[in-house]
Amino acid sequence: MPDSVLIRCKHCGTVNRVPADKLRMHPKCGKCKDMLTFPESAVEVTTASFDDEVIRWPGAVLVEFWSQTCGVCMSLMPTVYDIARQRAGNLKVVLINVESNPVLANRFKVLSLPTFIVYKNGVMINRLNGGLARARLEDWIDASTSLSFRF
Repeated sequence: MPDSVLIRCKHCGTVNRVPADKLRMHPKCGKCKDMLTFPESAVEVTTASFDDEVIRWPGAVLVEFWSQTCGVCMSLMPTVYDIARQRAGNLKVVLINVESNPVLANRFKVLSLPTFIVYKNGVMINRLNGGLARARLEDWIDASTSLSFRF
């Protein structure tokens, strides 16, 4: 985990730098004093919440487009949740069900499942269509989050 993480206050929108060792101590926003939270699990995102949860998030985000009817998606789900838990504070993981959110699937031209996209500070950095074994998926995430340009 990094020395500190950036967390956007859900109440006032201020970006706060929080020391990593203070994440479990219920940090508060420096501006409005509201409680800051960093997701420790994968977050379900909808068309309505996508921009707030992904584009406006100050840091790295892994987005997975998935469906309950996709066998590969369902077999990768425990891995995705483990990655979200293990990398909390460093990587936000969001899930988009394409059946419930066809507008987002169309917006990102999702033609195969699962589709993974990595964002960094609101910019799309990399995209992967299809699933990978856990070690290869984590290597792809690491390589993607270290990139600083857009494909």
